[in-house]
Order: sequence, then C-alpha cells, then structure tokens
Amino acid sequence: MIYLYEAFKAVIPVFVILSVLVFILTAAINLKFKVRDGVMHQIARIVIHFGLIMSFIGIGLVTGLPSDNPEKVTQFEPFRSIIDTYLYATDYTFFNAIVMNVVLFVPFSMFFYLATSRLILTFVLSFFLSVGIEVLQYILPIGRISNIDDVILNTTGAVIGIINGVILKVFASIGRKK
Repeated sequence: MIYLYEAFKAVIPVFVILSVLVFILTAAINLKFKVRDGVMHQIARIVIHFGLIMSFIGIGLVTGLPSDNPEKVTQFEPFRSIIDTYLYATDYTFFNAIVMNVVLFVPFSMFFYLATSRLILTFVLSFFLSVGIEVLQYILPIGRISNIDDVILNTTGAVIGIINGVILKVFASIGRKK
C-alpha cells in the first residue's frame, strides 16, 4: 500500500477535490434526466459515470505530471523496458513502472465498457488513449519518457478492465428479475 501512496501522493489532493465535484455533478445530471429508472439502476448509472470520469481524470493527472528528465527520451523496442525492469529494478521501481501502468487503465476500460457495452470500441479507445498519452509525453516539455512498453502495459490493463466489465454485466443480468 505504501507503494501506491508514494506513486500517487502528488495528485491525491487534486483527485479528492475533483472526486467530490464530479460526484455531485454526475449524480445531479443522472437524477435529472433519467427519473423513470428504478433506484438501483440510477445508483449503478451514477457509479459507472462517476467511475468513468474519475478514471479518465486520474489517467490525466498521473501521466501528465512533470518529471525531472531533462531531455526527450523515447523507447520503441517492444518489451525492452519491461524485461530490463523485471531483471534489474528494485521492487519499488518494478511496481511503479510495470504494475501501475497496467492498473492505470483497468478502471477506465471497465467503466467505459459498462457504460457502452461495446467491447471492440472500448479496446480501441483504450489503445488510442494510451498512444495519445505517449505522443503527448513526447511533445510536451514535461520530461516524460515515451515508451512503447507503456502502451503494451496500458492495453493489457484495458483488457483486464474489459474482462472485469463483462463479468460484472453477467452477474448484474443474472440477478435481474425478468
């Protein structure tokens, strides 16, 4: 848990403030425009929309933070940094570089799939969001490394999120009265 805190401590205050504002706005909009649904359906829709917005904001906050890297660095050889990190890095670095890149896209793709029920669209959007982030990290002067392995890891996280979304939809449909 300490790894998680260390990885995100710079964005936690902003994320908490945005969470409260987004939740209030999401709840107000959902309740105003979908009043005929049952209470549980309204709550589920609010949670899905809130989760989708907050996961997108979280991705933006985490990937847009400036780094102390003085020059633009790119890495286009697939799996190179993953293997090097696995072989030579400390546990903290491995967690930060590998695990967090996977985990980062799990909520976004899960909530997007739950909101749209479109598997291929969710996968493609997640992939292009990851590519877009890497391009922006190269273009913007924030000292970030543009790495093909980040796209691979983010897309892996998206697949895990989609699988979680499919499982949640299956369980939700099983519990629904027909």
